Amino acid sequence: MKQHRLQLHLSQQELAALSGISLRTIQRIERGNSTGSPYVIRTLCKSLDIDLEDLVSDPDHHMEETATAIPVGSMNPVKDTYDRRLKYINFSALSVLCFPFLNLVLPAVCYFVFKKSLSGVHNTEAAMKILSLQILWSVFVVILMIAISVVDHYLFGIDEVMEIPLFIWGYLALVILLVLITLKTAGDINYKKRLLTFIPNIL
Repeated sequence: MKQHRLQLHLSQQELAALSGISLRTIQRIERGNSTGSPYVIRTLCKSLDIDLEDLVSDPDHHMEETATAIPVGSMNPVKDTYDRRLKYINFSALSVLCFPFLNLVLPAVCYFVFKKSLSGVHNTEAAMKILSLQILWSVFVVILMIAISVVDHYLFGIDEVMEIPLFIWGYLALVILLVLITLKTAGDINYKKRLLTFIPNIL
């Protein structure tokens, strides 16, 4: 079990919080002091997104696989398909086309609505990545709009292009970028690829 946990970059505390199994029980199982009840084993398998056979098979085989494994960053660790609700969370970011910064609100609302239905570590991590993207994008937009206004005021004095303020053009460019990233993420969900690898999880 420890090998599967480490492959997902989860600490014992994080696995305990994710599965609802006590930290002490997880520690006893990993040390070999306990085999765990059928309920505990099933719950941990579900949280680690693995089959029961994977957990009870020869540990030496797992050690060998881990030693020769391809680095996590260059492989596709998603074993099962993503939950369809993850698509709703992702596409809700397009609400930014209707109202500025609505992408910050609607995906968060969708996540809390679907939170209990998202099973598996890969779904939870993917949802956190999508929400992190919305937060980082929104913060960057605010900073960029202020920077464009200040720099233009003191250095260029352009003010408007086609009767539209310069900072609005900057905002529109970033909206287009967010739309493209959202569409790319939707494709990655369909093909079971790791999502938003260039975005740090800040949640």
